[in-house]
Amino acid sequence: MSEMFCFQCQQTAGGSGCVRTGVCGKQPETAHLQDALVCRLIRLAEACQARQEYPPEVTRLLADGLFTTLTNVNFDNEAIRAFTARVEDTLRSHGGDVREEDPSWLWRGETDLVSLRSTLLFGLKGMAAYAHHAMVLGYEDEEIGRFFAKALFAVGEDWDMEQLLPIVMEVGEKTLRCMALLDRANTESYGT
Repeated sequence: MSEMFCFQCQQTAGGSGCVRTGVCGKQPETAHLQDALVCRLIRLAEACQARQEYPPEVTRLLADGLFTTLTNVNFDNEAIRAFTARVEDTLRSHGGDVREEDPSWLWRGETDLVSLRSTLLFGLKGMAAYAHHAMVLGYEDEEIGRFFAKALFAVGEDWDMEQLLPIVMEVGEKTLRCMALLDRANTESYGT
């Protein structure tokens, strides 16, 4: 694979995105695997939304998967493949469709919509880092878990600005809730 597109950090080449290899050292194959994992997470969120069921093990998988794709968190291609296989198994068990797709659709389309989708996705990835660390300490919030599914579902929909903007705004609200959860987890686990 000779091309990639990654623009989720402040180090991006030329301030617009890394297209050959990441300034951080991320390789094209890794970027592609991360994007493919995001697409699988979106499909799993769609399955949750279709059934209106949000089992804790699935919402944990959504959060951990998003955290896996956060800039500079995981460049281990085999670990990303293994995590993607877990998501695919869970997707199948929840009636979802595991189909091959070109993940570049995430970054295509009308500029304002791509910007909103990207803002939502990057916000979710940051939120997932907080949620992951809280979960490691045994703290979870059902509302946060459901929001991961709701927001990932929105990323995968062909929505206009009026439909996407409220969810983009909600990611800020839910991130604050997630930060409060992590603060409580740390304080109750380790003290002030």
